[in-house]
Amino acid sequence: MVIDPDAKQINDKTYCFWAIPEEPITQSCAALIGYKWNSVSVNQNASESLSPMNYMQISSLRLYEEMRSILKEHGTEQQHSMVLDIKSVDKGVEVITEHGTWFSKQVFNSIPPKYLPQKKNESHLLQSFVGYVISLKDKTVDKNAIDLMDFGVEQQENTQFVYVLPYSENKMLVELTRFGKHSIKMDEAEPVLKKYISDRFGAYTILDTETGCIPMSNVTAVSDDIPGVISIGGRAGAIKPSTGYAFKNMFLHAESLADSIQYGIEPKGIQSASRFRFYDRLLLLILSQKPHLGKHIFQVLFQKNRAKEVLPFLAEKTNLLQDLRILLSLPIKPFLQALCLDWSVRISKYLTPVLVLIFALALWVMQAKIPDLFEPVQKVLFFIGLMGVGIPHGAVDHLLETGGVKTRPNFSFIIRYLGAAFLCLLIWLSFSQLAILFFLIYSIWHFGQTDMQEWQIGSKKSYKNWVWGMLLFGIILLGHTLETKQVLEGMGISITQPTDNQGEAASLIIALAAILWGFWEKCPAMVLSACVLAIGTQLPLISAFGLYFIGQHSINGWAHLKKGLKINDVSLYLKALPFTIAAFFMFLIAYYFIENNWLSTFSTSWETIFFVFISCISFPHVMAMTRFYNRNKKEFRVVSKKN
Repeated sequence: MVIDPDAKQINDKTYCFWAIPEEPITQSCAALIGYKWNSVSVNQNASESLSPMNYMQISSLRLYEEMRSILKEHGTEQQHSMVLDIKSVDKGVEVITEHGTWFSKQVFNSIPPKYLPQKKNESHLLQSFVGYVISLKDKTVDKNAIDLMDFGVEQQENTQFVYVLPYSENKMLVELTRFGKHSIKMDEAEPVLKKYISDRFGAYTILDTETGCIPMSNVTAVSDDIPGVISIGGRAGAIKPSTGYAFKNMFLHAESLADSIQYGIEPKGIQSASRFRFYDRLLLLILSQKPHLGKHIFQVLFQKNRAKEVLPFLAEKTNLLQDLRILLSLPIKPFLQALCLDWSVRISKYLTPVLVLIFALALWVMQAKIPDLFEPVQKVLFFIGLMGVGIPHGAVDHLLETGGVKTRPNFSFIIRYLGAAFLCLLIWLSFSQLAILFFLIYSIWHFGQTDMQEWQIGSKKSYKNWVWGMLLFGIILLGHTLETKQVLEGMGISITQPTDNQGEAASLIIALAAILWGFWEKCPAMVLSACVLAIGTQLPLISAFGLYFIGQHSINGWAHLKKGLKINDVSLYLKALPFTIAAFFMFLIAYYFIENNWLSTFSTSWETIFFVFISCISFPHVMAMTRFYNRNKKEFRVVSKKN
């Protein structure tokens, strides 16, 4: 079945691409190609040969007719309807339309994607156009050469040019194209287009009109994440962000999908080398922030390079040396400015882990050089961090329950939340060994889940949450075997542990494995985190735990809460403040009880009491955050542009 709201009965698009005669697309689409040209001109300069390539055109109506013929031959049903929703069900995939609900094991989805909030180094432009198919009355043109870009028109604070495809000596498509944040309107385009045609070609008759709009975007799309649903077309990333060309990419992707079905192999996404995504990002930044420079950049591109060299570059079919030759021919200043903006944004997301790393090194030096000052400083800093973000990031779980920032916690939620914490305390009092195991299990999961969510490297592989959680606990606990033993003994737990030297050696080996994993995942933040954990083995347990728990886990969790609840730092902190204060006083009460030997199960060591207290309030928090991440998975999970 093919579901489309449009019956596709008119020629609403013009598909163009360039290729050599031997390429599969040329041979497979030979019957569909309406026109082809072997020369190209830019800015009405002398035309250049594209040999051995041809620039080819297929009318959308011709393509639709061919598709209808193939669909009819294979008995495929067609439905003209809007798709309202696509979801995973037991039978496979459910497609809900205006006229019914359908089920399939596999769905190919070409609905335009939704995008995550735009970052400062991302751009979302539109390539919009208004074109006339005209017949000339008194003049003829070279029917073998296209005008790819003619900038001899008003720019209207955008990047605008005219695109001319001659169908014969006196019939052609003349199209005004805009690269801009807003699409060109008919009343804007018509005066410019008519003046251009009259000035250049003289008298003419309009035979047909073509309008359209193509996204030119490198903004991250929201992931489908639905088993059995495969994105195609623009949704799959077929549109080249800096040019708007897509037909050839769609053809190659379709062939790849057909092969995957025929041979039973995993379908591949549309591939694009990272360096070309980088080039596109810089150009889009320039066109977005300084659109007046677009005309000059494209003019220089074709003035200093042959068209037959530029087109393979735009099709991502050049090597690095060829890329450099073209890039060095372009105006350097706007690209350097775009590069600085891009890198400032890309580096900013590593600012927190870098600062935590520097902070860890500073503590290490302080411990070695001024140990008397280090002891009180680490405790004060730990308390500030705990009250600043450590406890607050778990003190808004009532908001997660309702999903709204204006709601107040209801009585039943408070009872359930405190009940879960009290149940955890009862386990500690009755079965301390079971309690510590339970604490480790849900902490490993929660810490791993938060980090993988932040780094976006385990969205479909939850086992990575467990692996990372075990690695970081292994580094912290094995790196502090003596202190860990003292804390456990304070909980009434006695286990056989390695010596300090053995534990430290094991923790450093695990840290090295974590660093290598970070490089494997191409995740600098993961590498920095593993380095902080490694440095933490040289610090007391409370500092090592604080560096991770406050400097990474709590800060990242706080950022996720702001994003999911759509609230700023101050408002979120004020929402958390009453429960933060309540948690602090609950800890003081617990400490008072133990200090006065009312809970003889535990020692009076504040570190022991702290970890037991944290385990009790963490249990309901972990459950709340897991539900939060599951509800917001479409917002947190993204599609990599290479896919």
